Amino acid sequence: MASSQPAAVTQVPEPTKPWPEPRIRALQVAQVYTLAPSAAAFSYFGALLTLGVLIEVGEVVNGALWFFFATLVMLFRAFVLIGYRRRSSTRDSESWAHLMRISNLLAGIQWGLLGTVFFPVAPLYAQLFAVMVIICFVAGSVTAYAALAGAHESLSIPATLPTVIYLFFRHDGVHWYAGAAGVFFSFAIVHYARRLHRDLKKGFALQIERDDLIALTGALNEKLQGEKLELAHRAAVRGASVQVARDQVRRLVALFEQSPLAQLECDPAGRVLASNAAAQRLFGRSREQLAGASIATLLKRRGGGDLQLAGLTRAGNVDVEIGVPGAAQPCVATITPLPSDDGRPGGSGIVFTGLAVPVAT
Repeated sequence: MASSQPAAVTQVPEPTKPWPEPRIRALQVAQVYTLAPSAAAFSYFGALLTLGVLIEVGEVVNGALWFFFATLVMLFRAFVLIGYRRRSSTRDSESWAHLMRISNLLAGIQWGLLGTVFFPVAPLYAQLFAVMVIICFVAGSVTAYAALAGAHESLSIPATLPTVIYLFFRHDGVHWYAGAAGVFFSFAIVHYARRLHRDLKKGFALQIERDDLIALTGALNEKLQGEKLELAHRAAVRGASVQVARDQVRRLVALFEQSPLAQLECDPAGRVLASNAAAQRLFGRSREQLAGASIATLLKRRGGGDLQLAGLTRAGNVDVEIGVPGAAQPCVATITPLPSDDGRPGGSGIVFTGLAVPVAT
């Protein structure tokens, strides 16, 4: 038995326009709405002058009706322009593009009515004036509306094509050459408007790329500045640490060299590596003479026996004698095992206490 429940309808999301189309459209709309107020004002001023010409040639009713429609178009244009300036920043630019095309379409119908229904019957200068006004405002608006696709076409096509068809195919008979030329000129204006639109679009794309590069460069500069400050801080900390280490080394060397207690540094085999001035005075040997000497030849355990440092891994005190038998001085040797460093084998440090060490004069 078939189920009576309706099948679920899967909604396919609308495809979004690829980058940077939304940003280009925003720049196009902004460009058009920047130039549109002056273009609309000039158009209405031309309509006012046209009304004067129609009244002058005796077509008061037609002139009043046409100018009333032109005033309605101007009010609609003003409403759109004011609305754009007071727009919400979150509103899509596409709706404002549609409103601009609609307002231009109404303006094109306005000029198309002048070239057809309200075209002056006589005299000749009024007819020439009407054609000149239509051509001037259609051709002159290319730069104002070419940035937005379809904006200028909405104005030029309903303004020129009905006028051309009426003048060269209806008003005074059929004139094929003049009519073909008029149609050609009408589409030539559209062609140049589209060429200008493509060039402006490329310029807007380059402007967006430039702004993105400037923003990216600024972000990279801020990041590099932060890394530079961090590196400078690390270098300062490292320099301070090196200076502290150097100061500590100088202090330790000074404590070793200037200590009144005799001190020796020996390798694991018991050979002297370093000695301070007090040890040199104690043993009566220079630094060079002590270097490499075995500790067993310098010290004797108190009560007999050689002193061997090999195998001593813990700190401790050893009773020793310094000197030859019969004149040996008893003392205490404090032995401190030294750790190995960077592959260098550890040794021992020996400090002698409990005896009088000659002081240098």
